[in-house]
Amino acid sequence: MNHRTLLLALLPLFGSGCVGNSPTAFAQTQPIPIITAALYDSTSLFFGDFGNYPKCNAAAPIGIFDSGTGGLTVMEAIVTLDLFNNVSGEEVPDGICDFAGESFIYLADQANMPYGNYSSENKTDFLRELVIKDILFLTGQKVKSIVIACNTATATGLNDVQLLLEKSKTGVTALGVINAGVKGALAQLSKDESATIGVMATVGTIKTEGYEKTIRAMAKELGYTGMLHIVNQPAMGFAEAVDEEPDFVDRTATRPRPHYRGPSLTHPDHPIDPKLLDIYHFDFSHNGIITEGPDDHLTQLQLNAAQNYARYHLLSLVEQLRNTPNPPPLKVLIMGCTHYPYHKETLHAMLQELRNYCLDGTYPYKNLISEEVSLVDPAIYTARELYLLLREQNLLTHSSLSIHSDFYITIPNKEIEGVELETPDRFTYAYKYGRTPGTSLEYVLTVPFSSSNIDKETMNRFCTSIPATFSLISNME
Repeated sequence: MNHRTLLLALLPLFGSGCVGNSPTAFAQTQPIPIITAALYDSTSLFFGDFGNYPKCNAAAPIGIFDSGTGGLTVMEAIVTLDLFNNVSGEEVPDGICDFAGESFIYLADQANMPYGNYSSENKTDFLRELVIKDILFLTGQKVKSIVIACNTATATGLNDVQLLLEKSKTGVTALGVINAGVKGALAQLSKDESATIGVMATVGTIKTEGYEKTIRAMAKELGYTGMLHIVNQPAMGFAEAVDEEPDFVDRTATRPRPHYRGPSLTHPDHPIDPKLLDIYHFDFSHNGIITEGPDDHLTQLQLNAAQNYARYHLLSLVEQLRNTPNPPPLKVLIMGCTHYPYHKETLHAMLQELRNYCLDGTYPYKNLISEEVSLVDPAIYTARELYLLLREQNLLTHSSLSIHSDFYITIPNKEIEGVELETPDRFTYAYKYGRTPGTSLEYVLTVPFSSSNIDKETMNRFCTSIPATFSLISNME
């Protein structure tokens, strides 16, 4: 079933009002200090000045943010969506993109990424502050709606964002990707079907239990009676590898590097099992795997390509399932990070490899994996929710003009006293995750995308994987 056919079948799940009507894993919270400053302290660097916000402006842009460039996969789903008749609003494709005529502001908080590591370093409070700073940048651009493209930011900060926007009285609403992704996952199953749903997400997202809690709450609300088994895989390093963070991927490396932070033979939480090397089926070309020692007695093994992170974490997820007594087969895999769809084909190919893997005449994974596993990209369902929300609010432009978009990325603010940089454009790991919330410092500068902050390899990936969005950013200097 293709995405369009599936989405057209989702009306009973989605309903007509998308926001606030679905079970959620996110509880109410008290305002954190930056929210109070944004609302009431006109002397603060982070004061929002919401009293001058334009109300009900359909011509205003849509804001999207992520901890890096992975959220552009969500933007791609939005700008290419065609599920509705743009004149009547009827749920029938009309050959015209549903967001034709809309403008967009995209923010990649690259200097502070990956968001998924903050919880591991006990810095969740600092991450909540970063998410609000992202929101304040976008509201400073006078957006009419905000999409939190980052799964970790949704799981950690959605409630803070909704609290800020409600008290700002701007009328701006925010959508996160988790509820939409869960709706998409459940739509793959019959209500009486027993199945395993796999969740591959960042360490931070998994730690919040945002997906698992939302799956269980929504399944109950929607009347699912089958036994749903959930396997969570914290895919440490996968998103960072996609964005080529040097602690996880270094294309110039030819030997094991001391600053490597990804899965390894001796990693305490994410060990690579030498007995499974034939099953991982890593790509060794172009130094995608770096080893030390003889093949039969490796002393070091480091992943050095994003597709190998995909393979490592998918097998780790399926191994969890193999060690579960009598589990239902894996039927759905949620790609719970915006970076993962760039390697959807790798994940799909490996699922087939595992089903067909034979060891001494037996197939250890065949009964654990359905013949067809649905790889759910929450971006697709988020795009649909956004359309319905803006239509309900009468904020769609319905313009035939070409859309205009602005793309921003954060870089370290080198003027901050005591700043520690690994390269001119990257904080050191210790400095990045050693910062504390509640200061008046602005650690980053927000600048337009350019060839100085988006490398050629990344742009080539955009061209191949997100062509519609790439066409909007390819004119950067």
